[in-house]
Amino acid sequence: MIFAMSRTFAIYISLLGAATLIVIAWPPAALFGLFLGVVPGIVLWIAPSLFVYSLAWWCTRAIVRQIPIARLAPANSYRFIIPVFSGAIVALPAVLIPYLLNMQAEEAALRLQVSDQELDKPIVLPNTVALVIDGNYNRSKKRPFCETLCVRLLFNSTVARVIVVDPAHGNSTTAFWIERRETCPGRPNLNFAVVWTTDFPLVRGDTFRDRVRSRIAGGECLMEGDGRLEEAAATISYRHVERGTTVFQRPWSLRPGPPVVNRLEILDARGATIYRRTEVTIIKLTTPLQIGTAAGLLTTATYAGWARYNKSVGQIGPHGRDVLPHILGSAARMPEKNPS
Repeated sequence: MIFAMSRTFAIYISLLGAATLIVIAWPPAALFGLFLGVVPGIVLWIAPSLFVYSLAWWCTRAIVRQIPIARLAPANSYRFIIPVFSGAIVALPAVLIPYLLNMQAEEAALRLQVSDQELDKPIVLPNTVALVIDGNYNRSKKRPFCETLCVRLLFNSTVARVIVVDPAHGNSTTAFWIERRETCPGRPNLNFAVVWTTDFPLVRGDTFRDRVRSRIAGGECLMEGDGRLEEAAATISYRHVERGTTVFQRPWSLRPGPPVVNRLEILDARGATIYRRTEVTIIKLTTPLQIGTAAGLLTTATYAGWARYNKSVGQIGPHGRDVLPHILGSAARMPEKNPS
């Protein structure tokens, strides 16, 4: 019969189907398969995609063989031409679907960056600068803290006063400045969570944190108080324009959802744009279309769905750290440990 499945192919597709059910139901199976040997791990990893494409190929081949013109073909065509033609039919959407969807995602990213504005040389900042940074908030003190950029601008004597704003908490503000005193009052409201790549290699006892602590211990006190955004003659902002989706969300949707969009801007006192860069992280499908699984030893997060990966366009890094050293120049360098 035309639709009869050979015994060999039936065993093959049954074993693949069993492996697919195991790895889709429990993604760590592929990881543990690697511990048993490279071959078992690879087989479990590719089993879902191989099962789908093998079954699709067999069904397509059976349908093609039903076409009247195919029945008139020489007998040897059943062994070569029809299988190859059936494979091409299956491969076409497997390549075109991710290609078209990925192209749409990249075009959407470019549209989000159409208003970006780059600089040819580092800018000169005024005496009072505002930093508007999403997530820059000290929950224990209920106000924004002086993070790494704030510290750099002040301890490099680039600006005299920094107004820090956190838009995620009602645009709460805190003003920071440096005063020379014998003894610094209280514990400074600092945060060193975001480490800049320009600060590496780190030397024990001479890190960014060590240098700032040393300066404060030497009498350069980081002071804080009330401040208003209107005081600033320039504003540096880092905002989450769109939270977007991750590869773990909507795993079986060919359209993964909106991208993650972050934007770094520098505005003058009138609100005119001096600099703007938009970082867009899109989720792309692998080509050809595949079913992917993922799991790790140190995480409980698992994934089973269409194989996808992140691609960032216009990178700015956490809080803009990838581009700020270039657009601020010496103002953004790591502060000296003991300035003359």
